[in-house]
Amino acid sequence: MKHTPFYDQHKKLGAKIVPFAGWDMPLSYTGVLEEHRATRTAIGLFDVSHMGRIGLAGPGADDVLDRLATASIRDLPIGGIRYALVLNERGGILDDVMIYRIGDRNYVVCANASNADKILQWIVRHAADRSDLEVVDRTTELVQLAVQGPGAGNLMWRLSGSDLNRMRIRTCVETKVAGVPMIVSRTGYTGEPGYELYIPFRQSCEVWESLIGEGRPLGLRPCGLGCRDTLRLEMGYPLYGNDLDETTTPIEADLEFAVDFEKGDFVGRDALVRQRRSGISRKLVGFELTRRGVPRHDQKIMSDGKEIGVVTSGNHSPSLNKGIGMGYVQPMFQEPGLKLQIDIRGNAVPAVVVERPFYRRRKE
Repeated sequence: MKHTPFYDQHKKLGAKIVPFAGWDMPLSYTGVLEEHRATRTAIGLFDVSHMGRIGLAGPGADDVLDRLATASIRDLPIGGIRYALVLNERGGILDDVMIYRIGDRNYVVCANASNADKILQWIVRHAADRSDLEVVDRTTELVQLAVQGPGAGNLMWRLSGSDLNRMRIRTCVETKVAGVPMIVSRTGYTGEPGYELYIPFRQSCEVWESLIGEGRPLGLRPCGLGCRDTLRLEMGYPLYGNDLDETTTPIEADLEFAVDFEKGDFVGRDALVRQRRSGISRKLVGFELTRRGVPRHDQKIMSDGKEIGVVTSGNHSPSLNKGIGMGYVQPMFQEPGLKLQIDIRGNAVPAVVVERPFYRRRKE
């Protein structure tokens, strides 16, 4: 198993370590509920260094990324970030990624941990005939932390001296935090205001300690994968391997907003155009239980006692105090308000289709 630079800090803080996508990662420190609530009300600090970070530099970067990503890249300004999907020729999702333009013809692609090597090799394969492009795995060179929650802006101001609250969502800047030069982005996977920090490896633990020391009085808690999952589920964000895989398309997964059919050809486009014409056999929807229970991955979704789909993500929502989940159902069952049942250990627990996100943060 691989370790992030913060492994010793996790152990020192009493984290429960579990294997995840080839890495030893903290599941929780003081408990999933406490960490979830800290992120929703104060600050959560997440080690997300297991994610893949792939650098593309050179005149050919625009062409290759535009060919592989479903979203348009050519109009992405320096400092811009775009959510996109990488597809196979059949339109199946190889991964959902964030693409950072950090300079002129200079990009970083952030991939899911389980897909990092696959996406790296996919890019290398499609860049093989390009002498004007350098593709580099920057995963060990750049370390990644997420600072999430309503207090994140205050903490970042204290450590950077800059009002990073003024940054627009899905933008990034090169700045200093705790005196260390790094890339800071206005992104995250929790639905709360927050930042992700891309830190040089050698100074990463120094930054971790500064965040912990300055953030503790503000209510910061280090957080693990457990609450990262409940936070993302409350927002209806898909998780690769649960809600997305190489057999699902963006149209089925309700991610068509991330596909720009007008930008020209890209890998998988023809398959998606055909699927648009012929229709789909399943659709990803969100649901809430209307009775006590906790839905889980792979449980059956039913209507009037007949199986119509399967749960892909499910859990108890700490913020809403009810069971919530996502799953694929036959398209005729996707309308909000439609009543369903979830087969939980042989019991048909009533549920209702709802729009996502499940949780909506109060406007101040």
